[in-house]
Amino acid sequence: MEIKPVKLKRKPGYPTIKTFAENPALLSKNIPFSWIRNQYAATTLATFILCGVGNQGSAQKAKPAIAVVSKDIKKDKTAEIQSVKHDSVKIARIFSHGDGSGAIGCVVESPPVFISEDEARKIIFTALKAENIDFSITETPLLKFDAPPIANACFDEKRLMNAKKAKIEIKMDGYNAKNNLAIEYVSADDYNKFMTDEGCESLLRGFATKYAAELIRKELIAQGNVNAAVFYDPMTKIEFKRKEKFETTWKNVNMLAREQLLEQVKDFIDWIKKEGIIKQ
Repeated sequence: MEIKPVKLKRKPGYPTIKTFAENPALLSKNIPFSWIRNQYAATTLATFILCGVGNQGSAQKAKPAIAVVSKDIKKDKTAEIQSVKHDSVKIARIFSHGDGSGAIGCVVESPPVFISEDEARKIIFTALKAENIDFSITETPLLKFDAPPIANACFDEKRLMNAKKAKIEIKMDGYNAKNNLAIEYVSADDYNKFMTDEGCESLLRGFATKYAAELIRKELIAQGNVNAAVFYDPMTKIEFKRKEKFETTWKNVNMLAREQLLEQVKDFIDWIKKEGIIKQ
């Protein structure tokens, strides 16, 4: 077989980097909503634009498209780093330990390990008890609000924009009346409350407990009734290894998931001490 040069190069049937560089609005109008709300996907996209388009000599033209992505990244980053004060009420940032996202079903190769409500309460309240911080699990605030249906099985931008709001009702997991301090742990069951599917089925089931925690946090800020912090299921993923038994892999990941939740609680304890919320 003799290798010969291509005499006639076909024009790609898809948009090239040059196309986006010359028409920046084209990219900004076609970014899936799920990409924009995902910090990691948005960061990757912004990097692609900066690195790829920059070599085309048209970086100046591409600025509007980059701004669409970086604006959301900046907003999410600020929300994650800072605590929010609403008059005399303080809402903690999301203490980030674990991706808080994963999927099951279909051909998922790295399923997450879930931490149930009961298991999470034991981890959280045991750590708090060691610091002499007590929470009631019965007399807790009830949080009601409308939210985007992020748990819908058929999730795409068009369906999300047209879907009705999910009616969320959450009885928070713990409350300290003396300091008007409430805490909430977002489990997979809590995430399912963000669903409004009607006749939509899928073999793949996705979860985003961290994103749900962010939505709950925003509502706590808006209502401004209690000092609060929101934890979430880290959803640490199982990476299968040929030389390791499944039981061993699951046990290790299971332990890591609980360590990540405990790290969230430790950050919370540091936060309430720094903010002077707890009155001894």
